[in-house]
Amino acid sequence: MSQVTYEIIRKLFEIYPIILQIVLFLVLWNVFFRWEKGIWIVAGILAVMNICMGLWLEKPGVIRYTMSAVIVLGYCFCKYQKHLENAVFILLLFYNFHALSYLIADSIYQCTVESIFRGLDVLSEEYIFRVYLGMAIGMGILLLSYTLVFLIMTGVVIKIVKKPFMLRWQETIFLSVLNIVGSMIVGISVDLSVVQIEGGVFLLYDDKQEMLWKLPIIAVLIYVGEISAIYIYQNYRKLQKERQKHFVEEQQVKAMKQRLEEAENFYGSIRRVRHEMKNHMTNIKGLVASEKYDAVENYIEKLDETIQTMDYKFNTGNAVTDVIINDKYQKAENAGISFQVKFNLGETDTISAFDIGIILNNLLDNAIEACEKLEQEQRYINLTLKKKNHFLLIEVENSFDGKVIWEDGGIVPMTTKQSDLPDILMEHGIGLKNVKNVADHYLGDMDIKIKNDVFKVTVMLQQKKIK
Repeated sequence: MSQVTYEIIRKLFEIYPIILQIVLFLVLWNVFFRWEKGIWIVAGILAVMNICMGLWLEKPGVIRYTMSAVIVLGYCFCKYQKHLENAVFILLLFYNFHALSYLIADSIYQCTVESIFRGLDVLSEEYIFRVYLGMAIGMGILLLSYTLVFLIMTGVVIKIVKKPFMLRWQETIFLSVLNIVGSMIVGISVDLSVVQIEGGVFLLYDDKQEMLWKLPIIAVLIYVGEISAIYIYQNYRKLQKERQKHFVEEQQVKAMKQRLEEAENFYGSIRRVRHEMKNHMTNIKGLVASEKYDAVENYIEKLDETIQTMDYKFNTGNAVTDVIINDKYQKAENAGISFQVKFNLGETDTISAFDIGIILNNLLDNAIEACEKLEQEQRYINLTLKKKNHFLLIEVENSFDGKVIWEDGGIVPMTTKQSDLPDILMEHGIGLKNVKNVADHYLGDMDIKIKNDVFKVTVMLQQKKIK
């Protein structure tokens, strides 16, 4: 094999890792984000930039990786409204996997090259040919082992990360410590592998043969530590969400019990008034017979005040929804929110009033809170109940400021329709998930539509008995 042939092979081998790294970076990106059109454009830019800087300009890897990080972070800065936590973690995770894979593959490469060159005869006519052939074989083994190790590392991450999750900065720092440590250890070992000293060159693997197996073990331990940190953090998030969910559900149960007691007291008051109405009429007739008309007028005014306190603005035909809707109406009216209701439920034995109460409580509370962020003349809430065949459709439409907020405060880019809840909890995500759970229980669904400054939630329930 001639030097020219070897140089051509070496150039091809330099292009291959660049393409491989971009593909694996996209795979890691999909684990923690969702693929979008924009990321494919970024991938193309990364490929062109790395190939040009690596092959033609012959810039070192540090410069190429730094430029790649700047491009990715710039894309996330524009796309996710300065929300860079996940992007920083993915970049550090990728660089760590790259470094650890190289460290393991380099040990395999050193062993292979040493065994090939050990048997070469310097005086042989084919010595130069065999040197270049051995270097080409060693480079192929280096790339093959690097590819396999990188694929295994990435595959394990895909296996343990069930759903994408958003990170805060403190969580990014916690999960990235071992990524930084791994990259630094690999950098130090590469710097020490060949060192210029007086009278010659210090070759780490020649003088310290045990480093050929010690460094890969260190790389594996760092990798296991990082994977364990991701796995533990993911379980911690799951437990935290369960605790939040149970807490909210407990508060909802208490609120619903209170509403049921209020409804019971209200209808008890109506029964008492009905029972006493005969006595009131007798008293009024007595006062009229005695021609005490001023007393009659005062008596009727007091009776009217008593009846007014028990009167509801909205009557839905169901005791529980009457209490909830009128209670939310009072809150909306106090906040200067226009509150329109078209809701006639009636008594039903197929859908629990308690479950409908959970839906109304969550949706109306969220709507009131969203309206309170606007100018008073922009505030409105429309509550509608529609019946189609054996389906109930509960719709809550309200004005809002056009910003859908993540749990940690980041702003989600505006969409026109969002049929499913995002995997990342929104500001009222737990309440909405409880609504979704109720809809699922009745073999229904929940649909969220966002258009400009209008937020609309539709909950579909099937009117059939559910075990």
